[in-house]
This record gives sequence, C-alpha cells and structure tokens, in this order.
Amino acid sequence: MKNKVFFLGIWCLFLTLSGCAQNESLKSQLRLLQIPSDYSFPLDSTGFSAIKNAKFYTKNGDIGIFDINGKNIHIVDLNSDGIKDIIYQDDRHYQAIIVFLKKGNDFVEVWNRSGALVDITYGEKNTIHVLTSAIGCFDMMLLSELSIKKDNTIIENTVTLHSDTKISTINTVFEQKIISGILRSQPIIDDTKKKDSCTEDMKEGNQLQKIKSKEVTVIQNKNGWLQVVLKEKDNSIIGWIKA
Repeated sequence: MKNKVFFLGIWCLFLTLSGCAQNESLKSQLRLLQIPSDYSFPLDSTGFSAIKNAKFYTKNGDIGIFDINGKNIHIVDLNSDGIKDIIYQDDRHYQAIIVFLKKGNDFVEVWNRSGALVDITYGEKNTIHVLTSAIGCFDMMLLSELSIKKDNTIIENTVTLHSDTKISTINTVFEQKIISGILRSQPIIDDTKKKDSCTEDMKEGNQLQKIKSKEVTVIQNKNGWLQVVLKEKDNSIIGWIKA
C-alpha cells in the first residue's frame, strides 16, 4: 500500500512539473507574439568564410538559386550533431526563413516558411521560432516553433493569432478548462454576416471557430470573457470565448 501511495505521489509530481514546463513554453510563445513588427533578430555568421563556397540544394535538388552571403545567414548547430548548419533569411521576393542542414561539404534545405527569425532557444534540443505577420488577405499571424532531432526528424508546432486579437496582461498561473462555445477574435459578440473580399466566402462577424467540449488553456480573464489557447495536435489558436 505504501509503495502505491509513493508511486502515486511521484506521478502527481511528474504531472505538475510537466504542466509547469508546458506553461513556461506557452508564456515564451506569447511573448514572441508580442514582438514589435520592426524587431530584427541578431544574425551571427561567424565561420561563414569556411563554407561560403559550399553548394546549397533545395528540397527538389536544385542548386545555385540562392544568393548566400554573410549578411542574411545565422550559423548554428540545429540538430545537435556537432556540425554547424544554416538558417537563411531570404528577402528576394518576400521575407522567408530557409533551414539548411550540413551534408558532407554542402547544405540541403529541410524547411521553408514565410516569416522572420525571432528567437533561438538552446538546450537539450535547439529550437527556433519564426514569426509570420498578417498581411493583405492573410489576416492571421503564425508563430512556428521548430526543432530538429539528431536523426533529422523535424518537430514543428504552430500558434495562430488573428490580426484583431491582442495579447495584453496574462494570468500568472494558467488554468485548463473543458469548454463549449464560439471562439472569437475579440471579447465582443459580433455575428454579422458579410462576404470576405478576398475569398468571396461568407463570414460571421468575429467568429474563429465553434468549440464543443474542448480542453483549452485560459491565459487571461476580462469582463466575463476568457482568452484561451486551443491546441489540436501540433496547431494552436488563440481567441476569446464567453465565460
């Protein structure tokens, strides 16, 4: 009986620590979503002279289409294999981040996403964050969290935030709740039907998604509304829901 109680206590402690770690990770993501639009991550191209003559291959095997120079690359070991890889800030047509892993004497593209590099976290696994801003008909902001294992398996998580959704003061402690209702971009009820000027589809006010008995993380309480994070698999969306 004592052993059962002991192991139950250990399991509860593990869940508590795991929950704390997840909350800290989420808080870091929320801070990155608040970064000013003119923020520029300091790139470090130390060691570029040793690899500037390398070949850079796209996923399709193409070569020679990248203007690789020391001004738009960040050199870092992304997959923890002891060999430096490259994060390339592409700004030829639009802002994008391309990740190249070192393979022999050359580099091979493994990931490509529109946006800008905003953070790198070093630890047991090195993690990069790429922020894609809302622009034109695309009214959502995306924060992509990317880490690469030693076997080059890519782990990616994305947080989505509507351009009308603002993150201000968040709770010190996050709460998990099972909730039903309508997830909205703002803490007001707007169900006005209107045609989307870009897609011609009908939209209902500030509705983002209808939720039925879904687990959410409450990050803020405001005048009878909850600002929550709804996570489904590797994708999360932030919005408001009536308490």
